[in-house]
Amino acid sequence: MRPSRLLWIVVIFAAGWSAWWGWGAWQAKNGLEHWLEARREAGWQAEWDGLEVRGFPTRIDRTLTGVTLANTDSGWVWTAPFFQILGLNYQKDHVILVWPNEMALRTPYQNVAITGQSLQGSATFLPGPARELSEATLIFEALELISDAGWTFSSDEMRLATRPTEAKLGRRDIGLEFLGLKPRAPLLGRLAQAGLVPEEVETLRADLSVGFDRPWDRLAVETARPQPREIEIREIAVKWGELELRIAGDLELDAAGLVSGDVMVKSTNWRDILELVRQSGLVPESLVDPIESGLGLLSGLAGRSDTLDIPLSFSNGRTKLGPVPLGPAPVIRIP
Repeated sequence: MRPSRLLWIVVIFAAGWSAWWGWGAWQAKNGLEHWLEARREAGWQAEWDGLEVRGFPTRIDRTLTGVTLANTDSGWVWTAPFFQILGLNYQKDHVILVWPNEMALRTPYQNVAITGQSLQGSATFLPGPARELSEATLIFEALELISDAGWTFSSDEMRLATRPTEAKLGRRDIGLEFLGLKPRAPLLGRLAQAGLVPEEVETLRADLSVGFDRPWDRLAVETARPQPREIEIREIAVKWGELELRIAGDLELDAAGLVSGDVMVKSTNWRDILELVRQSGLVPESLVDPIESGLGLLSGLAGRSDTLDIPLSFSNGRTKLGPVPLGPAPVIRIP
């Protein structure tokens, strides 16, 4: 092949690739601006100082700066110095999300400052304009939340992952794990000072399959969040010093989020947990002694006084631990 012909091929290919990248970058920028403008038309507050697209020749990386996004109906306001959506220009349904090391969330009840060293996630979407979520993973390192309501929450690492549950349409597998969890609140501070609990929860993890009332797609952000209707708790496990707790079972939620169903609670060193409950005041003092007597009988029947396997049931709006009534059943709703 003559050198001049090869040069023309290279020039044409480069020009075509540049045009293709430019078209993709324009679409990405225009699409995000259009979505933000649509939020304004829907009554939201959507403000940003700048929107830049970089990444030539293989990436489409969008960076919003000076971001304020507020749902005025719910009263939630999120502000951040920047937010990034990163991806390859030939994989439009797979993106990397990057949050800044400092941002703020204001709710009708409190203001929360959020900090971290590395706050990133990845997400893949099903093809189509609905942008329905397929799989997602978030990994937040050195995460800390500080509320003006008087509590703080920090974790060495938080991992959250979700994907469709195999062979169960409309359900999602959800895995959550906290490492080096350090909750801080006045009540927990008193319990730690009393030597009832250490300051750090070593591990907290959950393995769930959750059925929602509709898909997690763009409408989940634009209108209202999908709400859980069925929860299969494969395992929730907590290790907090000498306290160990494992929970498994199946729950159903009605339209208001009221929980019904049964789970099995397995506790090691359950008497320490009960003492924690006593000191916290979460259960009336008049109920703690009968609960301890009943649980002691059950653990004795199981053959080990320090280990307890007992059903926790929710029905007719009430909660029972074995035969002992505890109070109202919980209500679970995603705000």
